[in-house]
Amino acid sequence: MPRVSLLSVLRTRPTFARLWLGALVSGLGDTLSWLALTWFVLERTGGGAAVGALLLCFALPAVVTGPLWGRSLDRSQPAPLMRLDNLARAGLIVLIPLLDALGTLELWTVFVISALMGALAPATQVGARLFVPALLPDEELEQGNAAYSLTTQVPTVLGPALAGLLVAAWGAPRALLVDALSFLFMAWALGSLPRLPRGGRAVGRTETARGRRWTPAVLATLGLTTLFYFVYGPLEAALPVFARESLGTGAQGYGALWSALGVGSLFGTLLVGPLSRAFPVSLTLAAIMALWGVAVTGLAFAPGVGPALAVMFAGGLIWGPYTALETTLLQRRVPSGEHGRLFGVRAMLLGPAAPLGTALGGVLLIGLRAEWVIALSGLGCVLGALAALPWLRRRGGAGADPATG
Repeated sequence: MPRVSLLSVLRTRPTFARLWLGALVSGLGDTLSWLALTWFVLERTGGGAAVGALLLCFALPAVVTGPLWGRSLDRSQPAPLMRLDNLARAGLIVLIPLLDALGTLELWTVFVISALMGALAPATQVGARLFVPALLPDEELEQGNAAYSLTTQVPTVLGPALAGLLVAAWGAPRALLVDALSFLFMAWALGSLPRLPRGGRAVGRTETARGRRWTPAVLATLGLTTLFYFVYGPLEAALPVFARESLGTGAQGYGALWSALGVGSLFGTLLVGPLSRAFPVSLTLAAIMALWGVAVTGLAFAPGVGPALAVMFAGGLIWGPYTALETTLLQRRVPSGEHGRLFGVRAMLLGPAAPLGTALGGVLLIGLRAEWVIALSGLGCVLGALAALPWLRRRGGAGADPATG
């Protein structure tokens, strides 16, 4: 397989680069909205339960709308639906600062707007997965997905600092105007996308015309990723408590832990190419989940902030390649005419997985110390990876060419 770099894909594929830039700007806006809205709700209510309800408002609608958007994207041209999604979400997010300026903003209104935005979001999330393999040749697919995964990873490093500055300067509601602009920018970026073939049964990149659909390896990969997100969730609930009570640090140290994870994930993304060439992708996914679990378990026993930062960086390095490798495997294993349905189901599964895991972590914290909740999260990842391994090794999984998983 010709060796291509992430940067060369962005440099030589202008249409893909425009989609990538739009997604990156939109990702920064989404991070800003997440921080601004959670801060707004926390100020209004003074409790974490309302913040958890807000996050569920964003996540749970995808359980219903993810598959519906997926089927629509398979049957219709994706770009117009994606533009409609971004324009609609821009209009919805503007309502919050507008109602706040009029003095009529209520908490329930924020929850309703958040739920509507969560219902719309899978259109672009799924649609982008259809365009990456359509815009790139097969040998560039891993690096293209790696580049696209940066549109969610970079905002985790830069977004919180930007959001904090804007919320402090303007207040949470007015800071959301920046997110509205990011949606409009994404709608502009979608204007260059080509029409995709529709109506026939397109064949996946590694399938024959009579080939399999949704093999056990595909189902196992979806199950592995859903479990990964869910078992990761308790870490989000326990980490702030762990930072305060076990590490003896405040908000600054807590933020540094997440930043270390984000920086590690950026470097980990650069490993997508070497890993895809060296190992079967399905087994690499299981190994990433298991190694992440080992790192998280080690975090529970970190003796201070410095070692904890090192462990979080290592965890990000391990996690970084996961999404790009998993997406590439699914794109190659399922016929392209079913990619919308496939990634719609994926959005349905993953949307609530981490929030529900976080809720479980909150329940566990009632009776357990934070470090034990973190250790249980890590152990769950190790055991989940081992449980999925037999399914991933089935024919069409580990036995395939390393480049295809």
